[in-house]
Amino acid sequence: MSRKKLITYLLIILTLVMIVDVKYVRSDNNLFEGLITESIEEMIGAENNFFQYNYNQESIKAEKEGNLRLGADFLRKNEEINSFNLENEFGSIQLQGSKNQEINIDYTLKVHAEDREAAEKFIQDLEVIYNLEGSNLEISLNRSQTETPELIKVVEIDYKITVPEDLQTELINNYGKLQVQNLKAEVNGSNRYGSTRINNIDSAVVLNLAYGESRIDNLGSTLELDSSYAENTINRVAGNFKLESAYGFNKISNLESALIINSRYGGAEISSAADIEINSRYTGFKISDVEGKITADSEYGEFQLSQIEDLDLELRYADVEITSLPDYELYSYDLSTEHGNINADFAASSNENKEELNYQGQQAKYKIIINSEYGDININ
Repeated sequence: MSRKKLITYLLIILTLVMIVDVKYVRSDNNLFEGLITESIEEMIGAENNFFQYNYNQESIKAEKEGNLRLGADFLRKNEEINSFNLENEFGSIQLQGSKNQEINIDYTLKVHAEDREAAEKFIQDLEVIYNLEGSNLEISLNRSQTETPELIKVVEIDYKITVPEDLQTELINNYGKLQVQNLKAEVNGSNRYGSTRINNIDSAVVLNLAYGESRIDNLGSTLELDSSYAENTINRVAGNFKLESAYGFNKISNLESALIINSRYGGAEISSAADIEINSRYTGFKISDVEGKITADSEYGEFQLSQIEDLDLELRYADVEITSLPDYELYSYDLSTEHGNINADFAASSNENKEELNYQGQQAKYKIIINSEYGDININ
C-alpha cells in the first residue's frame, strides 16, 4: 500500500471515530479518547515504518564521517554572529551548549541508494559547509539531501554539535532524533517523524513537533509548543507556556507560570501548575494540584479535577468530576447544567440529581463556577 493511500485511510478512520463519538458521547465520554489515541499511534507507526522500510540499513550503500570546526579565532573575527541555523531533511541532530567559544560539528553521512558504486562515487564530494549571512551562521550539506542523481535516493546526516551556550539556535529536523540541551540562549526547533529531547534551556523555547514523542525538561523561561500527532512530556517550565495540540497526548507538570492550551482531539494530564486557560474539543483532561485559576471553554471531553482553587468552566457534552478539595467550606459554588445532573456531597448539604446549585461556603475564598450542557457535574 502506498504512503498516500495509507494516510488517507487513517484519516477516514479518524473522521468515522469523530462521528461515532458525537452520536454516543453521552453514553461513553471515553470512547473517542481511546480510539483516537490508538489511531494516533497507528499513524505515527505507519509513517515511521514507511521511512524504515524505504530507508533502512540495507539501503545505505555508502557512508563516511566528517568534522567542521569553527574555533575561537573565527568567532572573534565574526563577532556579529548570534544565531546558528541548521536544516536536516533526513537524520538526527544532537546539540549542546558549552562555555567554550567554538563550534564543533561531527557528522556522519549515509547515502541511501539503489547501487553501491553510484553511492560511493556520489559521497566522495559531499561535505558539511557553513554560510555566513549577517548575524546568522547557516550549516548545510554542499548538495541537496533529496534532489539527487539517478540511483541515489537520499542523503541521511547524523549531527553531533557543540556551540557556545549563549548562541541562539534554529534547528529543523526530519525522520530522526532532535536533542538540544544546556543553552542560555533562545531555541527554535522543529522535528517531524522522530523523537525530541529538550533539556536545560534558560531562554525562550519555540517548538513545532509532529508524528513522534518528546520530553521537555527544565526550562528557565517561556515555552511555545505546536504539536500534532505526538505524545509530549513536559516538566519544569518557569515562564508562560502556550500549547497548541492536535491529535495527541500531553503530560505536563511543575509549571511556575500560566498555561494556555488550545487542543483538538486527544488528552492531557496536568499536575502542579499555576493559572490554566483551556480551549478544547474532543479532549479529556486530568488536572491536579493547581495554585491558581482554571478557566475552560470545552466541547466533547471529560474533566477529572482534584486539589484545585478557582474554577470557571463553560462546557458542552463534557462531564466533570471534582475530588480532593481541602475543605468544601473554602469555596462558593455556582453550578448549572442543561440535560445533565449535579451530584454534590457537602459537609452541610447533600444534593443529588439537580440541574442548578448555589452554595456559599462559610470560609469561602475560592469560586467554582460551572455552566454545562449535556454533561454531569460530580463533586465528591
